[in-house]
Amino acid sequence: MFELFLWILLFIIGYLIIFFAADIFLDNLKDVCIIFGVSPFIIGALIIGIDPEESIASIIAAINGLSYIAVGNVIGNSIIALTISFAIPAFFYKISFKSAPQFYFLLLYCCIFLLFVGTLFNFAFFIVGIVVIIVYFFYFFLNIKNLSEESAMEGISRENSIQSEKSIQKLRQEPKFRKIVLIIISFLFIFLGGEVLIFSTEQIIVLTNIPETFFGLVIVAFVTNVEELTLVIKSIKKKSVEIGLGGMIGKVIWNLTLTFGISAIIIMNFAFSWIIFWNWLILLTLIIYFNWISKTESIKWNNGILLTSILIIFLIINFTIVL
Repeated sequence: MFELFLWILLFIIGYLIIFFAADIFLDNLKDVCIIFGVSPFIIGALIIGIDPEESIASIIAAINGLSYIAVGNVIGNSIIALTISFAIPAFFYKISFKSAPQFYFLLLYCCIFLLFVGTLFNFAFFIVGIVVIIVYFFYFFLNIKNLSEESAMEGISRENSIQSEKSIQKLRQEPKFRKIVLIIISFLFIFLGGEVLIFSTEQIIVLTNIPETFFGLVIVAFVTNVEELTLVIKSIKKKSVEIGLGGMIGKVIWNLTLTFGISAIIIMNFAFSWIIFWNWLILLTLIIYFNWISKTESIKWNNGILLTSILIIFLIINFTIVL
């Protein structure tokens, strides 16, 4: 019991590292978007959307023959990311943002379809893995190409009302190198906190008895989401919604392409599972719903209720299978 307490304490310390590092990261990232005139949405997708812990968790599971943990983590991680990170702040804030480009949702529809094909047809799993990795590199290079097409001033000022030209000029006179260094250092601390969370969770799991599917779809999925959830919630609080929204969409694309693709290539063959299918259906529903939310350019309390309901359904389905 004492050993379990120590690992839980380490888990809390890991989260606190993420919590405080997130403030420094977001404040300086927002300033850099203004200084260099780049799109906060694309920056969020490219930086916050990177999820190495998610990839490591799924790839290690795939190497060890735990295919349901590998695939379940990809789906469960995305579901948790799209529900709780926006549902909680929706109860306290009216979240306004600029609509995300439709291209990203078309890419998500393509990825979710390929995931379905891969899990439905055993022979297609390996091929789908290769295809989605190619999709990720297409997405990455297109983002790099379009990085400066949307003015960061336009996106951020929309969320912060009117920001005077005088304050912008003052910001641009501040040392740029210092801000970039702070972004890198704080991001490393966020990554460190995430590693502490995952390591402590693994030790806690050793001391308990949790089935493979539930472990992959819920436990690992939640833990590997903590940094991104914290960053998104803080980005909303700091009126930098587009950074958080871009980060979550980028994260789901990362999950469905690079993480799933590498895992699928390692696994090669995957037996169809109804629990995976029901979770896939929930994720598809969320992507469609977020596509509609993006067009309304706001997230309100009623959206928070619906997102919370979807999260509860997700948990009930997976708890029911476990029990």
